Amino acid sequence: MPISCSKSQKCTDVVIIGNGPSGICLSYMLSGYRPYYTGQPHPNPMLNARLQEVDRNISLVEQDLEFLSEGLEGRSSNPVAVLFDALSHPDADQGADNPSLLRWRYEENHMVEHMVLGKSKPGGSWQAMEGSMQTLSLSSWMELPNLPFQKWLKSNHSSDRRKETNGDRATISDVCNYYTHFVNKMNIQNNFYNGYVVTSVKKVHTLKKTSGKEDKKCCCAEINGFPYFYEVKGYYTSPHSNDIGATKYETCEEFSICSKYVVLATGTFDVPNTLSVPGETLDFVSHSLHEFESVINQRDNLASNEPVMVVGAGLSAADAILISIQNQVPIYHAFRRGANDPSLILRKLPKNMYPEYHKVHMLMKGSEKSPFYKSFEKQGVVHIEPDKTVILKEHKKRTDETMSVKVSHVAVFIGSRPDLSFLPHEGRDLGVVKKYPIESKHNPIDIDPYSYQSMKELGLFAMGPLSDDVHMTYMIRRWVCNP
Repeated sequence: MPISCSKSQKCTDVVIIGNGPSGICLSYMLSGYRPYYTGQPHPNPMLNARLQEVDRNISLVEQDLEFLSEGLEGRSSNPVAVLFDALSHPDADQGADNPSLLRWRYEENHMVEHMVLGKSKPGGSWQAMEGSMQTLSLSSWMELPNLPFQKWLKSNHSSDRRKETNGDRATISDVCNYYTHFVNKMNIQNNFYNGYVVTSVKKVHTLKKTSGKEDKKCCCAEINGFPYFYEVKGYYTSPHSNDIGATKYETCEEFSICSKYVVLATGTFDVPNTLSVPGETLDFVSHSLHEFESVINQRDNLASNEPVMVVGAGLSAADAILISIQNQVPIYHAFRRGANDPSLILRKLPKNMYPEYHKVHMLMKGSEKSPFYKSFEKQGVVHIEPDKTVILKEHKKRTDETMSVKVSHVAVFIGSRPDLSFLPHEGRDLGVVKKYPIESKHNPIDIDPYSYQSMKELGLFAMGPLSDDVHMTYMIRRWVCNP
């Protein structure tokens, strides 16, 4: 357990910021669980030949992962993440449902003290999503180590509605419950600090490079033996009841944690991207699916019967369209690219696996009709007026010609970015392209592919979407144990 130096200050070896799948997976490993190769053959001949050289009595954490992962291809640009996927779900990208080639052992002597800080319950941003929707990924891709998702689903929850949906894909509600259950079943819940909001992460050198004098001391003698430590500050919220127990409210208290290492596992859904057009801050404009769903559910309370407008052509925009049509709410759909643009994600999804997204794409192209849907293809929003008039202009066309439509609500879904405001310069010095905002696809945090340690900052690690990865944690686990 972390050392409590005072009521508000603690010390630990590792602070993990973010309690989503990446943070949960890393906590599991830091709690002493280590992966071993089972010895079963792998369908990939090249990988199978290399696995025959593996000593099955030695954890994969301590194997030559660079050798094992060489030449493998998969869903991530990180070679170790691809190896992890290949061993967890052999040939899953080809549609196979093969058993995992990993066996997990609990080894108490490999435990590392750590704290997982999250704004909500374990599961991260999943906990804020609409529960009845299906995930984009297959259910097997959502699972954490040593707990097959389908096996858990059958033994804990199997609703009739799954017969009406694609059984190979999980609902968001199931995923949220699965992540919460995993933390409790694996007995790692004491490592999780829910309701913790990080506002500052500062690297403190115990000795000044110039004078040799102490810069700042930590209360923990072991940490003071390091040339530096990380000071993580913020506040946490906790629910309470009033005197009669009728109303719950939240109180905020500050915290301060000293640690040897910090792992960034926040995900990339914290801050929605904006159009940066006049009127976007008006109260009838939303930027999250949760807000939009509330608007649809309270449709009868809206002052206007005009259609809602959805801006964007990604999955969140498609989800909003599906919600609207399901509730028979008229919808205007504005998107800047053409419906046949090859970069549209809706074009890339197999029809048999994602029939609902295929339907939205058909609506966008005009090959399918709905009385509740109207497309504004290749149109960008240039102004949102207080009277709920939206001004549109054809994207990239050199003309002053515009059109205006009346709406009851505007929902903007044009992507999101991570909230790294707690880092110096919002983490811009850590990216592959320095001085630019961190963005998972185009400018992830620059890390060593085999240690996941920042190339710019010793002792700082990044995992999950921040590093263009799924949830690989092997090398972080090895590094913090053997620095």
